[in-house]
Amino acid sequence: MGAPTLTLASRALDLDFPVPEPQKARMATKSTSSKTRSKKSSAGRRGKRSASKATASSASPERRTYRVALTGACTFLGERFIAAMENDPDCEHVLAMDIRRPSSAGTKTRYERVDLTHPAADERMAMLLERDGVDTLLHLAFLAFPSHASSWAHEVEAIGSLYVMNAAAAAKVRKVILASTMMVYGAYPNNPNYLSEDHRLRGMPSSRWVMDKIAAERELGRLKADMPEVTTTSLRFGITIGPKSHSFFSRVFSRDVVMRLMGYDPLMQFLHEDDAVGALLHAYKGDYEGAFNVVGDNVLYLSDALRLGGRVGIPVPYSLFKPTTTAFWGLQVVDIPGNFLDFFRYAWCGDDRRMREVMGFTPRFSSREALVAFYEAKERRRADLRSAQWGGS
Repeated sequence: MGAPTLTLASRALDLDFPVPEPQKARMATKSTSSKTRSKKSSAGRRGKRSASKATASSASPERRTYRVALTGACTFLGERFIAAMENDPDCEHVLAMDIRRPSSAGTKTRYERVDLTHPAADERMAMLLERDGVDTLLHLAFLAFPSHASSWAHEVEAIGSLYVMNAAAAAKVRKVILASTMMVYGAYPNNPNYLSEDHRLRGMPSSRWVMDKIAAERELGRLKADMPEVTTTSLRFGITIGPKSHSFFSRVFSRDVVMRLMGYDPLMQFLHEDDAVGALLHAYKGDYEGAFNVVGDNVLYLSDALRLGGRVGIPVPYSLFKPTTTAFWGLQVVDIPGNFLDFFRYAWCGDDRRMREVMGFTPRFSSREALVAFYEAKERRRADLRSAQWGGS
């Protein structure tokens, strides 16, 4: 994986246009007064040209500004993106849409309550986008955990994505960015070591949570087919982990004891939460068409990932663990659906070449460094809790 990053050196071109000489007088006179007037006139023209050139050279190029909107403003990515926009001089305005006000909203941000499960959500969003003159829309309204309320989750993610793309088309926004996941490829025994963006999105038919993410990707593709002039970007994030983000995978790796599937040790990729935000900001500033795997460099075997944090992996037969986990999930006893076990059984790592070479984005943290940062933050929190419990002794 990971072809070397291509660095394209660019050089500004100085175009020196020749200034035409003043037209010669058709009838020259030998009088001193004529020569004097001619010299004064020529000097005046030269002075004007010099002043004009000086003014042109001192003029700075017009700076591009942005008016952005986002769904899922209260998600981890949404809060971090809004905070970055509040400090970005190139951002004029932020339209934050969610069912509650984001805590990071400042003077640039205008909050509007939007419920993606409402039948008229697309009409409301289209009105808001047009009113605020939005040119870039980020769709971040996705659940970090699989939900037992699968019908409601489907309304939020799949039907909600339909509403978002309808609104983007009606408001004629210039660019739409979708926060997707590497899970849309699915975990299968015949997966290649590294999945490219051209690989078929097989997902997991038995998991509505995963298939809803594929439905969102299809809605983005439908928008592109209907409106080719719109730039559509899908960022397929790897396992995002870090000191502050919370997800299904961070919950699994937070445990001291983790059940492993006997006979399986798949390769895994991790993405630091700061790099996930960085990729989002990078896509917001540039125009990158299509899908991009956003993953950290290098891979780790699951056993090594657990050992890195001092976790104990207990091997359990798949034939026993899956039906048990499925039954407990149905009873709402456990927080992992049985069909998710395949993501800890087979590899589903992403090829990052398109991210690096086409998008021009390079994560700061490798997979190992991202996981270490997560484990270290967990240990600091535990130490703080122990300190508070024992009065700092």
